[in-house]
Amino acid sequence: MTSMRFLRILAVLLVLGGVFAGVARALDFDDEDPEPVRIEVGWVLNYKIGTHAGCLPHHVVILGGTLPPGLALSQVDDHTALVSGVPTQEGEWNVWLAVKDCENRSAETLFTFDVSHRSYAILTSSLPAAVAGSPYEFKHQAGDHPTRFAEWKITSGSLPAGLSINPNDGVISGTPTATGASTFTVTVIGNGDDGNLRTDSKQFTLNVATAIAVSSSVRPAEVGIPVRSSLSATGGTPPFTWTATGLPAGVTVSSNGTLAGVPRQAGSFPIAAHLVDAGGATKDANVTLVVKQRLAITAKTLPAARTGRAYKARIATRGGVAGFRWTVSGKLPRGLKLGTSTGTISGKAAGAGTYRFTVRVRDALGAASTKKLVLSVR
Repeated sequence: MTSMRFLRILAVLLVLGGVFAGVARALDFDDEDPEPVRIEVGWVLNYKIGTHAGCLPHHVVILGGTLPPGLALSQVDDHTALVSGVPTQEGEWNVWLAVKDCENRSAETLFTFDVSHRSYAILTSSLPAAVAGSPYEFKHQAGDHPTRFAEWKITSGSLPAGLSINPNDGVISGTPTATGASTFTVTVIGNGDDGNLRTDSKQFTLNVATAIAVSSSVRPAEVGIPVRSSLSATGGTPPFTWTATGLPAGVTVSSNGTLAGVPRQAGSFPIAAHLVDAGGATKDANVTLVVKQRLAITAKTLPAARTGRAYKARIATRGGVAGFRWTVSGKLPRGLKLGTSTGTISGKAAGAGTYRFTVRVRDALGAASTKKLVLSVR
């Protein structure tokens, strides 16, 4: 090959190389005609956009349209941009992006983001109330998209003192130490079977009520008289649901704690009471129900009185519930009177004779007993 021919070939190659170099240097996106980006609400997106040619640095900007709510555009390095965030609204979003180089040359491409409905969400709607000093446990649920891994955390606010959330399963547990309401946001991030991260956040308010205290006693009852009493408690989150064992024959307890029925046997009955409050907290307590014998006047006679001398005699009774009220019909000796709350006849009789009268006693539950008595005054 002659030197002249070599020079001609070299000149052609240089020209062709310049042409190809000019093509390679054309500023543009790496993907000049990108496919729609298909994502869903709650998807953790990190979508990289590469650029080439031109002079560095490159800068990608939005020319028209908008990104889906929850997503933002940023520049990662001299030739890479990033659309990142968590979309919050489904729909189709079109946005024109332009890449500009150091000499302000630019290239434009349309990007489409197709956002479908959420497939992974916190399903819990509300949290049951807790009780200070009582163990608490509640498990959050998330779905419906299958996940190989999920992480739970509190991202704003705080749990009540004494409680914590398990990052692996979303269980809130512990023993709250103070009363009051705490508002906080729970966030879960799940790694789906398709390799994509999905997340959801929800705000909750957890109320911690005062500790439940059950009354240790109930009002006394009486054989043959309908029960007028109920189990009671303070604290917790009303309403309460009650159950009980050890009740006397003839007596039952309703779910609201009301004792009902007519006792058939006297005695002291230890009742094992159990309650569940509206938040699921429980409390066990021992309560004693005392059933008195049926009220009855047992006195058959009264000791004789002497004219002008002090006299005092209590009319004997059995059973009944305190809060007695006595009345008398007929004529007591002049100078004597019946104590309406004590059932005691007292005073100084003014004249001798035999006196017949009827006494009646009524107790706090309404039981009554009547007896005809005779009192001699000498």
